[in-house]
Amino acid sequence: MIRIVLGLVALGIVVFIHELGHFIAARLSGVTVESFSLGWGPPLLKFKRGDTEYRLSAFPMGGYCGMKGQDAYREALDANLSEIPREKGSFYGAHPLKRIAISFAGPFSNLLFSVLVFAFVSAVGYTYQTWENRIIPVPESIAGYETAAIKAGLLPGDRLISMDGIPIAHFADLQKTTSLRAGKTVLVNYERDGVQYSTTVVIEMDKKTGAGKIGVLPWIPLIISTVKDGSAASSAGVRPGDRIIAIDGTAVSHYFELTDALSSKPEQAIFTIQRNDIEIRIPIVLLYKPDTGTVETGMDFERQTITIAGTGLIQSMEQGIQETARTLYLTVKSLGLLFKGVDMSEAVSGPVRITLMLGEVAQSSLIAVAELLAIICVSLFIMNLLPIPILDGGIIFFSLIELIRRKQLRPKTLYRFQFVGIAFIVFLFIFALFGDISYLIK
Repeated sequence: MIRIVLGLVALGIVVFIHELGHFIAARLSGVTVESFSLGWGPPLLKFKRGDTEYRLSAFPMGGYCGMKGQDAYREALDANLSEIPREKGSFYGAHPLKRIAISFAGPFSNLLFSVLVFAFVSAVGYTYQTWENRIIPVPESIAGYETAAIKAGLLPGDRLISMDGIPIAHFADLQKTTSLRAGKTVLVNYERDGVQYSTTVVIEMDKKTGAGKIGVLPWIPLIISTVKDGSAASSAGVRPGDRIIAIDGTAVSHYFELTDALSSKPEQAIFTIQRNDIEIRIPIVLLYKPDTGTVETGMDFERQTITIAGTGLIQSMEQGIQETARTLYLTVKSLGLLFKGVDMSEAVSGPVRITLMLGEVAQSSLIAVAELLAIICVSLFIMNLLPIPILDGGIIFFSLIELIRRKQLRPKTLYRFQFVGIAFIVFLFIFALFGDISYLIK
């Protein structure tokens, strides 16, 4: 439940920033804002200042900005008028350029918020955990096909040095570099037994996400970092700093050899532990997760901790602009991937998945939720500017037509376009909702 609440609040912030942009632009353009609400639903608290009634509403799902004359289009349609009445201070009574500015201000506020959030992340600094740059190509027996890494001749234990000229210091660098280069052929420099080699790799596209991948797993050394209190490993006397070197007499050197050694799901196994140059044989009772079938021992293994230091004000703003521009580019690129064989049911997230994802991230760290909010803001900026009726982009599009023609479009013409736009939005919403339901069932 806490995940849902946190997710709704985080999503509400993004929507509220959007509506705040419309509010400020409307006020500056001389359009009367009749109501401005933080949240949706019945008002819990309200007061009026000037022409605007400010509300605090029951449900923390963003907010709304009610402008004078927004219903004039519907009234003109019902009365079969040839044009929408232009009342002073109303939205449709404003010059087309002002309507464009008001409509653009919402998405632009999201984009500006993204810059500020990324700047905040840069200023504060952050740490994250990853693994070393050694890799294990996913075998054909597991992947179901010959992966790009195997085709390129990479072997378990190879240490990647650079890809496409970009240094690979750890596994997170590899993930970041490959994810942006789906379909590209890149030069990979790697080290094997102390000798450096190079090969070319054709980066595959993940059909679920559209990201690039080469089919490798991280080499996770079996050095124990933590042991969960009350777990089987803790009860057996396993300690942080121990290294697992064998399971039931079979030598293991990394995590995936460990899971392979336990693939038959024995109830108990003899773990050979190296502790201070002494080998100890410890029997451990094994449990398996019911949903995935993976072994649950209560042990976690050492990762690399990467620390990114905070930056000054100017550098933080520069970083905020650069990261927002990069995210904007990747989002536009990802839209193109939807037409290149990506599984849309996996790639398109609906409100349920976005809320749960935001809630889960909000429980982990402030930096993580800030970055996700910034990414969602950039996505909203792009989606809202699509020239689809009922979206801000549709209003901008029709205002541009009116500006060029120097004449309003007939209400019936607008209605036909809006009908198509509503049908498209409803289809997209239902599609995403079915994806959410499938996600929850899984």
